[in-house]
Amino acid sequence: MFGVSLGVALPQVMVEFSINQTQAGWLYSASLWSTAVLLVPSGYLADRFGQKRLLLWGYLLAIIGVTGLAFSQGYLGCLLALLTAGAGLGLVVPPYYAMAGEVLKRVRGLAVGFAASGYYLGGAVGPILVGFFVSQQQWRSAYCIIAAVMFVMMAVQFVRVRPPPTRAESHRHPAVRSSFTKMLRVRNVFISSVSILLANIGLLAAAAWLPTFLLSVIGLDATSVGVALGFLMLTGVVSSPVVGALSDRISRRRVACISGIASAVISIPMLTTQYSFWSSLGYSLMFGFLLLPAWNLLVAIAQESADEEAVTSVTGITQAFGVVGSAAGPIVASSLIAVFGINQALIYSITLPAFSYGILALTLVETREK
Repeated sequence: MFGVSLGVALPQVMVEFSINQTQAGWLYSASLWSTAVLLVPSGYLADRFGQKRLLLWGYLLAIIGVTGLAFSQGYLGCLLALLTAGAGLGLVVPPYYAMAGEVLKRVRGLAVGFAASGYYLGGAVGPILVGFFVSQQQWRSAYCIIAAVMFVMMAVQFVRVRPPPTRAESHRHPAVRSSFTKMLRVRNVFISSVSILLANIGLLAAAAWLPTFLLSVIGLDATSVGVALGFLMLTGVVSSPVVGALSDRISRRRVACISGIASAVISIPMLTTQYSFWSSLGYSLMFGFLLLPAWNLLVAIAQESADEEAVTSVTGITQAFGVVGSAAGPIVASSLIAVFGINQALIYSITLPAFSYGILALTLVETREK
């Protein structure tokens, strides 16, 4: 709810703090970069000191950051609050996905996909909540509510969450033997990390610049553009567990390859033809359904290629690459737009990365237990 919603509040924040677009850009990306920085060390810390402990510390740090955002009185305070909240998310994400994958090892694709669907659901609900309060000139109230929800969830997890038995045993005798460099030398971990980077470059380039394309080239109104983008994100709620479950039954490598190439194919008419609102909605649904599950598919593959005591570390490494791709996608697209124009630039920044992800997935090796 927090991570995707800031863009909705940003225009009001800019007016209130009297900041320019460059400063606003730093605000938007601050939490993303602090999340990326902490993903790798948080995986190591979770493997060494326990997943639940790090999960709770991450939630506490995120609550402090979101609360600080709601009560910030200036630009620097707002920036510091966002960095703190992002750091908390960086601690939460690896143990969250690792625990989901370990609880249901035999259907890891479904388990991690279901975990990812929660992210996409929050990505749809958060902007709606923030948008309502922005329309009332009360953006701070939205983040007070989000902080309260996070506090409730932290309390529930403190009482109810139990690490998998194998993880509890590992915690009594902590030993993370492999260095991060050595982990990246594992073929599937390296390929999954690069693949998730490419997939997220394409996905976030689309999230950032597809609205501008639909407004300026296709000629849709702002409401129609919002609906199209909202449905693009909502497809992840369904497609992540569905495609994950499909990968449990057949080769994950094959599913990743097909989804990447198919999303690239769908993006070509989406970016090169004139169409109506209903066509744009259809393209958005198909593109999101195919590309959004890349995150959980590649995380599951990396987890299955790691030693049991390093599952969370590998999760953090893979997801760090994904977050870097998320941060780079809008920047890559904007740089290309200035040179080639929006149509050609989005082909380069959306279609090519998605296609490259699909082709690279062919080089993965299936390692999961049948």
